[in-house]
Amino acid sequence: MAGGNRRLAIDKILFTMAFGRDVDYHDKVPQLTYLDRCTGEVIWVYETDYDAYMEAGIPADDNRKERERVAGDPDRYLEIPGLDHGDHHEILKAFLSSDWTDDEKQRGNSETAYSGSIGRWKKSVNDQDTIHTFYDFRDARVAMLAEEFLQENGIAPIWR
Repeated sequence: MAGGNRRLAIDKILFTMAFGRDVDYHDKVPQLTYLDRCTGEVIWVYETDYDAYMEAGIPADDNRKERERVAGDPDRYLEIPGLDHGDHHEILKAFLSSDWTDDEKQRGNSETAYSGSIGRWKKSVNDQDTIHTFYDFRDARVAMLAEEFLQENGIAPIWR
């Protein structure tokens, strides 16, 4: 056991998707995500039943039941906060200052292309290899941050 943390099998893809989402940019309709501390299940809940139905076609009763399940046993569920938009910019900045390439021209073009917008950076770079390398870096960084978050909350993940 890592530091006395409880070992828990968790779907890595689902957890990192919930943890790594850009809550400022993508959560236009308020959603909450939770980890079931007993089963490792990742649960997505819309704050309103109307939004659940209108955005994802989830029946209002199903969304309400999930929300009530979490509210009924709050110690069992860990809210997965997601990352804010600034966190995503920090990940891109960390990528740009990392040793991701030995090609100085490629590095310089990528650094110059960043002007404060991630989307504009992708368009300005116009180099699919650089963008894919960034995605790999981002995915690894989000997974690392997610694991740190779990450990801080007493969970040693066993990724499946």
